[in-house]
Amino acid sequence: MTGGPSWRERLEDLNRRRPGLAERACRTLLTEMHRRGLIDLDELDDEFAVILRLGVRRRRDDPNRPLQQLPSGSSRTFYELAIKHAERHLSADEINAIILQVEKTDLAYDVARAAEDFETPLEDLRQRIHRFLSFAPNEAVVPQADVTGTRAALVRRLMTESLAFISVAKRYVKVRDIAWLLDRVVRTEGNQGRIGGKAAGLVLARSILMRAREDGRFDDNVIIPESWFIPSNGILEFMEHNGLEELIHIKYRPVEEVRQEYPLIQRLFKSSSFPPVLQEGLREMLEKMGEGPLVVRSSSLLEDRIGHAFSGKYKSLFILNQGPMKKRIEELEDAIAEVYASTLGPDPIEYRRERGLLDFQEQMGILIQRVVGQEMGGMVFPSFAGVAFSLCEMRWAPRIKRTDGMARLVVGLGTRAVDRTGDDYPVLVALEQPTLRAVQQPDEVYRYSQHTIDVVDLNEGGFDSIPLPAFMRRVGRRFPLANKVFSIYRDGQILPLIGVMAQFEPEELVVTFDGLLRSGDPTRLKAMLDLLEEGLGEPVDIEFAHDGTDLNLLQCRALSHRASAQRVSIPASIPAERRVFSAERYVQTGQIVDQEWIVLVDPRDYERLPTDEAMRRVARAVGAVNGALPPRRFILMGPGRWGSRGDIRLGVPITYADICHTSLLVEIARKKGSYVPDVSFGTHFFQDLVESEIAYLPLYPDDPGVIWNDEFLTGSPSSLGRIVPEFADMEEIVRVINVPEVTGGLHLQIIMDGEEDRALAYLE
Repeated sequence: MTGGPSWRERLEDLNRRRPGLAERACRTLLTEMHRRGLIDLDELDDEFAVILRLGVRRRRDDPNRPLQQLPSGSSRTFYELAIKHAERHLSADEINAIILQVEKTDLAYDVARAAEDFETPLEDLRQRIHRFLSFAPNEAVVPQADVTGTRAALVRRLMTESLAFISVAKRYVKVRDIAWLLDRVVRTEGNQGRIGGKAAGLVLARSILMRAREDGRFDDNVIIPESWFIPSNGILEFMEHNGLEELIHIKYRPVEEVRQEYPLIQRLFKSSSFPPVLQEGLREMLEKMGEGPLVVRSSSLLEDRIGHAFSGKYKSLFILNQGPMKKRIEELEDAIAEVYASTLGPDPIEYRRERGLLDFQEQMGILIQRVVGQEMGGMVFPSFAGVAFSLCEMRWAPRIKRTDGMARLVVGLGTRAVDRTGDDYPVLVALEQPTLRAVQQPDEVYRYSQHTIDVVDLNEGGFDSIPLPAFMRRVGRRFPLANKVFSIYRDGQILPLIGVMAQFEPEELVVTFDGLLRSGDPTRLKAMLDLLEEGLGEPVDIEFAHDGTDLNLLQCRALSHRASAQRVSIPASIPAERRVFSAERYVQTGQIVDQEWIVLVDPRDYERLPTDEAMRRVARAVGAVNGALPPRRFILMGPGRWGSRGDIRLGVPITYADICHTSLLVEIARKKGSYVPDVSFGTHFFQDLVESEIAYLPLYPDDPGVIWNDEFLTGSPSSLGRIVPEFADMEEIVRVINVPEVTGGLHLQIIMDGEEDRALAYLE
């Protein structure tokens, strides 16, 4: 080690500045020499006694007598002895390294102490961390135990107090990762907040993949879009600044009251002002980020935890972020206020009530990210985006294994991969067998594909959904990775899109991802999922977007998944008159026993409703029945896509709060010919079912050999008016069947055999 002060000069300087730390350095020298067997403690004691003239040393083999009393101030003698023996036994470089280690370890202690004190301003903590990182970066090595303790303190302070999360994060999240985080925290007045679950999951995933890359286990770049974090105390300061604190207790009201008041709450939040410190912090952030579309994501303290991920419960909003600073700040504040308001919506409150989380003081952090993608045709969008899972909970072919993992892929923003929007379908991929498609025939491939692209439209001023032909006319041949994403549907055939000069009309394009699925991308995506699952110790769920060059990780959390159910064979001896319905596609393994009620919205009745308002009233009736019937004693059956956020004619537009008490959710697909629906795989809606242990079954009554007992299901009297009198006029649309009452004491049993891909509901 050359070019710096000698170890003696360094130690003398440390003694002048920090005498106590200099003594600690000497103690560490002694400890290190003893650990290596270079000094003997008994001989050191003798030498110490001679120097201090302590006389004859007492025997050490008497456990009932204290050791030799030492005079006050004798630590200086140890200091001198340490130097003497260090000169004899250690090289100059070794002594220097130990002194530097002690200094840097003390800086680590300083960071940990500051992190444990919630009154420490985040800017002060940030400066301490950078001071630690900049001290002798290539020379001083802090002992692993001290590093781990510092990491744990920082994770606890900034990310979560969950012990399960801390035990994982302290192994992967380095102090420099926390420095990266703190450099991107928006200023608030207080210091008590954390970044919330979504942001914490992203930081942890980034760290896991960076460690894997450093270890040579992961070859791809770890790309995180430019991200900024508003800590969770921001919402409390916002509410206090605007006198909205009394709204916190709305969570204890009945869900119907919450539903009625939520539109007013949204308006109150969006018309409120921001505290000056937070407002100035947002201005500083926008000055550093510059112009360009942003997405404002929720990141609550409860979000993205194992067992309650809050998938889709809170808002994520896209904003333009263009023009004068005043306009940009107002637009950003409006989006943040709307995300804040979503903590008081009916769905998250009912979700919390179901999981015993209502008394927890929910606080909302905010994750602000630059929208991934390129600007083309006056739009900003990624080439493709989606969600991916390390487990495949539902398999559309017998060859697919649960461990294959799966992804839902869409062109443009990933919103259509996580929400059930309109008459549109993402591409489902089993990552270990990517060419094993859910649909095969060309007309089906075209029909059940994505027809609308979500983008940030710079011309229209924000988030927009554009039909694929119109989108391609605006983009032209500049679309990156077109031959990986699109195929041509011509003359009843699916043809590959080969070369940038391929001749096609925009109306002929179909989103297949055939080129991507035949590349190494699915394998690389599965490798990323496996590393994240290994790190978290749980199956994982990620959101991602590809900008045409790199894959960007947007979100990562533990994947909610059901425990494996024991297989039960379907009895063959059930009389025909007691069979209610059967299924032979996409069947999971499980049993639903002794159900007292069936709630049925027949697709044939639903599609005849004259207006959207009539269909929305069906959703309100279903929600009322969900609240009135005993939990887990009824099944819910309805058309197509429960929870559709687009064309509500495809499915009843319920939310989680409307279905949370059912045992089984059945989606009825009444279509002629071959029909493969977008069966909830991997959507936020499906995650709700998994977390709530609500079983799921798609039903195809028109398939050959499938049982549909129309006489029982549509001929039995409906009890809707008795259960929820305010909806008595809808008894023939929302049928509520009291099974024991109409059968003389029988109950409904459902056996689902995933291995045989068969299910049967019968009376017993």
